[in-house]
Amino acid sequence: MKNPKTIIGVGLLTFIVILAVIGPTIAKGLTGSENPLSIGGYRPYQLPTAENLIGTDGDGRDGMAVFLSSIGPSLRIGVIAGVIATAIGVTLGFTAGYLGGKIDIFLRIIIDMVLVFPILPLMLTLALLIDRWNLDTLAILLGLFGWAFVARVIRPQVLSLRERSYVDLAVLSGQSTFKIIIFELLPGLLPYIGYSLSLSIVGAMLAEAGLQIIGIGAGSTPTLGLMIGKGIREGVIAVGLTGQMLLPAAMLILTFLSLNLINLSLDETYNPRLRRLVEDKVS
Repeated sequence: MKNPKTIIGVGLLTFIVILAVIGPTIAKGLTGSENPLSIGGYRPYQLPTAENLIGTDGDGRDGMAVFLSSIGPSLRIGVIAGVIATAIGVTLGFTAGYLGGKIDIFLRIIIDMVLVFPILPLMLTLALLIDRWNLDTLAILLGLFGWAFVARVIRPQVLSLRERSYVDLAVLSGQSTFKIIIFELLPGLLPYIGYSLSLSIVGAMLAEAGLQIIGIGAGSTPTLGLMIGKGIREGVIAVGLTGQMLLPAAMLILTFLSLNLINLSLDETYNPRLRRLVEDKVS
């Protein structure tokens, strides 16, 4: 029987990705303009109408067109930053847990230092040094600063898996280190890697939103974070344009929910104890 969490999670994620891909095209159809993000196309702060479903923003742009055009760039930031953070975190966490000894002590100190390092002042400083950063630059920076939590999650799991009897048996049977890592350790880490990746993706998207709120985001490129930050600064809720805040916030929540459901289903698939509990409930 298929896990319902997998079906719902994959379904939601598929919907979000499809909307991100076709969103700009829909935006052009809604506005009838080749560039739906052109400034001054409508009267600023216009309340929702049949033509402008969630009203217009302070720049005179259709709010729905901006929203539909923002999903793709936000996902791009999340995926780039999430993959970078997960790759670095898994590599360092795995190295620390598998090799142990002085290497583990050294890497654990580095991980703890990065975890407590105040990232916001560093991002503020970089914003002053970098004249204009684009989405990819911001995503890379978020990924480079976001790996410590992933390493903290992976390291103890590797320490635990390394002590399992089947790993000892693989070592005694003469299997290479590469085969032990790929066939014995990696399958047990998949749910944790998925968990780390999902949190890193959503964390990067939320971090971008936070940076936009304080005014150091990636310029004027439309993102969900830019909509939220711009909406707060312009007070759109006070003038009745609630949808311009709720829709991007809801999309961030849906993204987190879809990835978390997929991760939970992975955990139930690869975690023997959870798998038995699920099978007992089904039977």
